[in-house]
Amino acid sequence: MSLIPKRLQRLQRWPRPVRILLAVVLALYLLYLVAGNVFLNTPLFDMVTNRKPEKFQLRNGPALTLVPGHAVLWNVHVRGQANRTVYIFSAERASAFISLPALLRREIHIPRVDAAGVRAVITRVDKVIPPPPRGDRGWTVRMDAIHSDSIRSGQFGKLLISGKASATVGFLKQMKGGPSELFDSNATFDDARISWDGTTLLDQAHIQARASFPRHYRDDAPGLRKLGILTAELAIDGRSQAVRIDTAGAHATVGTVPSTARLQGQLAMDHGTLRPGGHVVWRLPVHAGEHAKDRGLLALQLDVADDIRLQARLPRDEASGSELDADLHIAGREIPFHAMSELLPRTSGQLKAAWTFDSLNWISDLIVRKPWFRLDGGGLLRADVTLADGRLAPGSTAEIPNVAAIAEVAGVRMQGDARAQGRIVEGRTPQVQVQVDVDQFRAAPSDAPSQVLFDGRALALELSGDARLQELKEGVRARLRFNNAQVPDLTRYNRYLGNEQVKLLGGTGLISGDVELDATGRIGTGRADLSGQNARMQVAGVAMRGNALLKARVRRADFSQKQFDLGGTTVRLQEVRIADSKDAGWWGEVAVRSGHLAAAPPLSADAVADITLRDAGPLLDAFGERSSYPRWVLGLVDSGQVQASGQLRLRHGQLVVDDLQAENERLSLRGRLDLGKAGRRGDMYLRWGVLGAGVELNGEQRKWHLAGAREWYEQRPRYLPAK
Repeated sequence: MSLIPKRLQRLQRWPRPVRILLAVVLALYLLYLVAGNVFLNTPLFDMVTNRKPEKFQLRNGPALTLVPGHAVLWNVHVRGQANRTVYIFSAERASAFISLPALLRREIHIPRVDAAGVRAVITRVDKVIPPPPRGDRGWTVRMDAIHSDSIRSGQFGKLLISGKASATVGFLKQMKGGPSELFDSNATFDDARISWDGTTLLDQAHIQARASFPRHYRDDAPGLRKLGILTAELAIDGRSQAVRIDTAGAHATVGTVPSTARLQGQLAMDHGTLRPGGHVVWRLPVHAGEHAKDRGLLALQLDVADDIRLQARLPRDEASGSELDADLHIAGREIPFHAMSELLPRTSGQLKAAWTFDSLNWISDLIVRKPWFRLDGGGLLRADVTLADGRLAPGSTAEIPNVAAIAEVAGVRMQGDARAQGRIVEGRTPQVQVQVDVDQFRAAPSDAPSQVLFDGRALALELSGDARLQELKEGVRARLRFNNAQVPDLTRYNRYLGNEQVKLLGGTGLISGDVELDATGRIGTGRADLSGQNARMQVAGVAMRGNALLKARVRRADFSQKQFDLGGTTVRLQEVRIADSKDAGWWGEVAVRSGHLAAAPPLSADAVADITLRDAGPLLDAFGERSSYPRWVLGLVDSGQVQASGQLRLRHGQLVVDDLQAENERLSLRGRLDLGKAGRRGDMYLRWGVLGAGVELNGEQRKWHLAGAREWYEQRPRYLPAK
């Protein structure tokens, strides 16, 4: 008789209620076995776990459950996003138990997860998923221990750690804005490789890490502030790679090569504060320069006692002159991860260095807030700096013997080879003074670098500001000066006139400038003097030649918007002759009482000006040929110097003059004139004693008003609002 029948006979002897209970249990188990595995291996599982795929997704291959509350999943892929942080975990296999009673209290409690072949990626993305407001209404996810003895890699942004690893992580998170907690978690890597953006930093590394943070709501410690409540320990010992910076090609190449140097360190932190006794020593061979020549062994050391001490030393290289010797102290042991710049006011010490950089533009980034000034290309930097509580202390110096410098002001780019020197001087607070001297420079429009506006010698840029590094970029002031730069062709300035009625036809000149700017290069004051020799121009269709001197005074300028207050500006014309006339040279001067210039296209200007003229000839010429005037007017043309005033406006190539009032010993003149693309129009009233005449100009047509000339003029409409 077989064994099975014997067991059936024994079961038949059991009490009937027991046999019925066993049958029910067996039927329920078979029902669970079928239903549970169907659920795990069909879209029903996806429908339950992926209800908000933009926030959380769980994808897996085959799945199996044999015991209620336990499941094994293969090819597991988990993706989640909170705010800008995306976390991705994958495993070749994972098994887990879930506490079924915990579901009754709205809690998903998984006491243990065992995973194999694990990879983890944590990164940040541009797309934001805003976190929910604080609340206590959601389900709670509690995972006491997620364990793996076969972790393949972990990636945190550009930092990648790969090797043989094991880890145990536990956490709690309440959904819908509830609190979170990281239980005591640990990880161990053996024979690990650490790289940054594909460049190996360490290999053959042993890493031990432990971390936890207390239960808290997100708004208590958002983002990087979470590191301020973290308790963590880190021990690391690995072979360091040598850094290799080759500058032989068109662009510097950065990489690493194997070496025998090491990184060793032990650090511990409690709620964002380093524990005393921590230390890190990193000996890093450096190969830099053309064909990456050996520069020596850079030794970096960090020690934690009552304060934090940072040391860095690189022996002097006689061939290149490079060296580094730094000894810095940071008061206290707290690390403000959310605002690392707060370490600066706590930092004191000394730094002596010399290094040839492929790009020195980062220096101008320290000083100015907008890229109006920059150092272009590389060069040697020598520095001997003392820091005292985040301030550059008096006596600190820096020097760049040779570098290309570029300054862009009001759409004009000035550049040349420069030398720069910086120093710290005493003051109510220590002050930074940087002097940039350019022996030879060239200036051109920013959008047309081949059209030279002027070139000259001895351009000087002075920058000064608060020596506190946090304040330097906010309050720096700059002064840019040059004298008697050569202007090879005045016609290149027509782009700034924007007016067909006034056009430069030729000539050369000299230009000088002195401008003060803020840290953005946007707001400033200053002056510019432009003199033109044998300048040829055309005004309202009349060709003339002569010498000119523009003395622009800028009381306030917004260089980014190209808005200028020109009060105090003067323009003087001398030895002016009409066309090829050999008459005695005429002269005149315009002094801007108040004025505003908008230099951004289309050019526009408004001004109230005082005018001094040798005689009234040009004013009369603007309204008609002299042969058409009455004889008594022609007799007044050369009757002496004229004092005048008026309003001027330039818009879209149209020059308008209104409220023109001119006087000399014999002549009185009132007028308004509109010189536009459509032609000329204007009104003028002349008076000599009891004689008066009015002229109405419309294109080439002139109409004389002799009777009631004054009344006629006063009834004519103004071209500009009265000021």
